[in-house]
Amino acid sequence: MKKTLIILLFFPCILFSQIDFSNQNSFDIISWNLEWFPKQGSTTVDSVKQIIEVINAEIIGVQEISSVSDFNQLINKLDSYNGYCTNTSNLNLGYIYKNTLNIDSIYTILNSESYFFAGRFPLVLEMNYEGEDFVIINNHFKCCGDGILDFSDNTDEEFRRFSAISLLKTYIDSNYSNKNVLILGDLNDLVEESFNNNVFMPIINDSINYLVADKYIPNQNTANWSYPSWPSHLDHIIINKNLFDNLINIYQDVKTIRVDNYLGSFQIYDNIISDHLPVGVNLSSNLTQINENYINKKITKKFFNFFGQFSHPQKNTLLIKVNDDGTVEKQVILD
Repeated sequence: MKKTLIILLFFPCILFSQIDFSNQNSFDIISWNLEWFPKQGSTTVDSVKQIIEVINAEIIGVQEISSVSDFNQLINKLDSYNGYCTNTSNLNLGYIYKNTLNIDSIYTILNSESYFFAGRFPLVLEMNYEGEDFVIINNHFKCCGDGILDFSDNTDEEFRRFSAISLLKTYIDSNYSNKNVLILGDLNDLVEESFNNNVFMPIINDSINYLVADKYIPNQNTANWSYPSWPSHLDHIIINKNLFDNLINIYQDVKTIRVDNYLGSFQIYDNIISDHLPVGVNLSSNLTQINENYINKKITKKFFNFFGQFSHPQKNTLLIKVNDDGTVEKQVILD
C-alpha cells in the first residue's frame, strides 16, 4: 500500500511509497543523523514521523538533536514508539524505540572523556530481546580533519576519533563481553582508509571479535553512501562476535536507506530533514528457520579478507566467502 507524505515548505505534495528495509523476521536497528533537528520546524517533525512509521524499525539511534522539546513532540506523535534524548549539548543523542520492547536502561558512558567525544558522551541502551541481552551504543564523533592520523598531536581530529573508538572498545571488552553489542552513529570517518590513517584500526585489528557491518557500502555506488554531500560514507554500525551469526548476508542485511528517493530527490530531503541518510541493519531473529537446502546448495567461489582482498582460508581470521550464487557469508575457521 502506498502512503502520501504532504510537504508544505516548498513542495505541495510528493508521493511517499513503502521503504524496503524492515523485515518481520528480523530485529531492525538504524543509525540516523538528523542534522540540527528539526531543520524546518514542524515540517521536519511531521516528515520524520511519517518516515519512521513507514520504515517500522525496532530501534533508531539518532544524532544531532538540537531541540529536545521538538524531539519530545516527535515522540508524542508516534503512537507505536517511545524515546529518550540527552540534554547536555547543542547536538544531542537519542533513541526512538518500539514501545513493545523491553528496555532495561539508557545511560551515558565514558563521561570523563568529554574531549575525545567532542562533549557528546556515548549513549547506551540496554535491553532484552527474545531472551538475549543487547547493548546498543550511540555516538557522534568529532568531525573534520585533514585525513592524516597524527599520534603526536592530541588536538588532531583523526587522533580524537581514534582515541574515541579505542576507549569504546576497551570499555566494551571490560563490561559487555557476554552481551550482543552494537556501536552505531555518525563516526565521521572512512572505514576504507589506509592502515596508517584509519581511525578504526583498533576494531579492524580485532576481526575475531568485531566487524564493521557496513564496511562494504563504500565499495558500492556513491549514491548508497550515507553522506552524499561530500560524498562519503561516515555513518557506521559495528557489531561484536556474539552477533556475527545474525547477519546472514552482509550485502542484504546492512544498507543505507534511500529515504531521499521517496521524497523525490536528495535536495528535497536535505532541505527538509538532513544531509545524512540513515544506515540500518536487519539482524536475524531466528537463524533456525534458514532453509538448509538453500545453504547446502551453495558452492564456494572465493574468499576475501576484512579489507576485501582475495585470501585463502586461514585459521582464526574472519573471512568473507562469496558463493557462485552471488550470496555472501562470513566464516571463521577456529584453531
